[in-house]
Amino acid sequence: MAAPFTIGQAADTVDKAIQKMWLKASDPEVKYSEYFNVRSTTDYYEKDSSLTGLGEADFVDENAVISSDTPVQGYDITYTQNMVGVILPFTHRMWKFGIKKRDLTNIVDELKKSIARKKEKLCAERLINGFETTSYTHAGSAGSRSITVSGGDGLGFIDDDHTREDGGTNMNNYVYDGTTYNLAFDYPGLKAAHRTMAAFVDGRGNPFPGSPDTLVVKKAGSAAFKAKEILRAIQNNKIPESMDNDGSAVGAFTIIELDYLTSNTQWWMFDSSRKGDRYGFQFIESEAPSVDPVNVVYKTKEIQTSATTMFDLGFNDSARMWIGSKADNSNPTN
Repeated sequence: MAAPFTIGQAADTVDKAIQKMWLKASDPEVKYSEYFNVRSTTDYYEKDSSLTGLGEADFVDENAVISSDTPVQGYDITYTQNMVGVILPFTHRMWKFGIKKRDLTNIVDELKKSIARKKEKLCAERLINGFETTSYTHAGSAGSRSITVSGGDGLGFIDDDHTREDGGTNMNNYVYDGTTYNLAFDYPGLKAAHRTMAAFVDGRGNPFPGSPDTLVVKKAGSAAFKAKEILRAIQNNKIPESMDNDGSAVGAFTIIELDYLTSNTQWWMFDSSRKGDRYGFQFIESEAPSVDPVNVVYKTKEIQTSATTMFDLGFNDSARMWIGSKADNSNPTN
């Protein structure tokens, strides 16, 4: 644990010549709930699975036996609660003559903001590290941690080899126009997104097309600016980047801009109608962020305050709700 915050580290807090003392820190924009399905739990771990529907019915000849069919069990995944927390210690002198006297006791609000930053970063990293990746190394203030990011089929979030529950043809959720993967976000890329989702099937191979109506990009990145230009044209029923008088072939979409994405060009889309317990990312929380009562260490009179929360996040089935693109025209790696 870090040593307590001392007067020597912030001498200005007790300097009478300084009239104003401000706490300046980023106030994270909470976005994860816009693309994660957020729900609560009272259990240490949860596990979800599924059953597919049936295939197609078939003709029955006169006096013949009707063909039978049964559902197929889907994949399962376990969500295990993890604690995230931060502690803010002060020496007694710093608390008495610096923090309290300067009326900076709202510094405890920074504890909740620190947790909010962690949540936003962890959720954004699921997108960044989702291309055919099953784990990645997360760098935190207390050290590094390997985080598994595979779904129920054992594959990464975006992959061209998502295995089907009945063993049929693999599914692809890379943006693909029939010739090229990983298109940049532009009008052809947007049409490719619709083409990719139109090829989605259920666990028995029945058509299950999705509608890419929500775009996720880095805030103020090149893909975000391009998306706004294209969206305005579509809203005016025009073909983006064209002088033609024909109407747009695709509909308008919602843009979610994230602070914690690291690529200006990569982009993802999802079908918001499927956001829920069945498909896509899950954020399962057993303990909301809470600031603990102030604790005094009697031997040193150190003042400690902390905040914690408990949650887990991940996905079982992403291939029927999400698509993604590296925006570099590269082919899948395996």
